[in-house]
Amino acid sequence: MITLLETLLEGAEGSYASTQDLRNLEHVMSSWSERKEAYLAVQANEKSIIDRAMAMVQQGKPVQNNPVTIEYCRRDLTLALRYYALGMLMQDEEMLKERFLYWQKNVLKAMGLHHFQGVKFILESIYIELPQKQANLFQPYFKLGHDLIMSN
Repeated sequence: MITLLETLLEGAEGSYASTQDLRNLEHVMSSWSERKEAYLAVQANEKSIIDRAMAMVQQGKPVQNNPVTIEYCRRDLTLALRYYALGMLMQDEEMLKERFLYWQKNVLKAMGLHHFQGVKFILESIYIELPQKQANLFQPYFKLGHDLIMSN
């Protein structure tokens, strides 16, 4: 939505918004209530979503049994969840890429990792913790993240 509004404002300098711009804005606004409810559900269930994702991370490839490492992993998963939730709420893939995904990709690259399963586990946890209709709203944003991280 932020990117859409910025585009609308830039394009409307000295003229009216196009019919297509208005349709796009109307589409975004029509799903606001659903997205807000999903966002609030994630916020209310953040601890259980992250706890479940951490358990999956530790089952798949155990995090070093070091409290500091475990806490860093928990912090990073929480940060990811919050950014994905914001991207979904604002219905803004560009904002998600610019504010989080490019940074995440660079961090993983610097660590010598090609991917991080923790983000996948967050989505799995969302599907367990939220009603499917709400969880489905997150799918395109996690797919975007996966595709961007896995690209060269």
